[in-house]
Amino acid sequence: MSDHVREITEADYEREVVGAGQPVVLDFFSTECPPCEALAPKFEAVAGQFAGKVRFLKVFRQGNRELATRLGVTGSPTLIFFGPDGRERGERLGGEEIKRTAIKAQVEALIT
Repeated sequence: MSDHVREITEADYEREVVGAGQPVVLDFFSTECPPCEALAPKFEAVAGQFAGKVRFLKVFRQGNRELATRLGVTGSPTLIFFGPDGRERGERLGGEEIKRTAIKAQVEALIT
């Protein structure tokens, strides 16, 4: 991934999301997914802006089906926002046209 975005699996979820102790943005992605590829640089850019304040994590949806099902994720990309208490906050973002400004607004709401 990068310095600001890491990929996790369902085995990491409890520790990396629920027990993070800080806000988390979780991106469920798929391979051969043009909207996922279009989202990647936007996700990375926002992750760089909030480095150290918010964790930005990616989960390969097809390889982590149990977690996707548990969280009700049926499409890629899907962004889920979690507060420092590990609970989902705000509105999920998904589909082809996720805008960088929408990601940033959701993240700012997590840290204010």
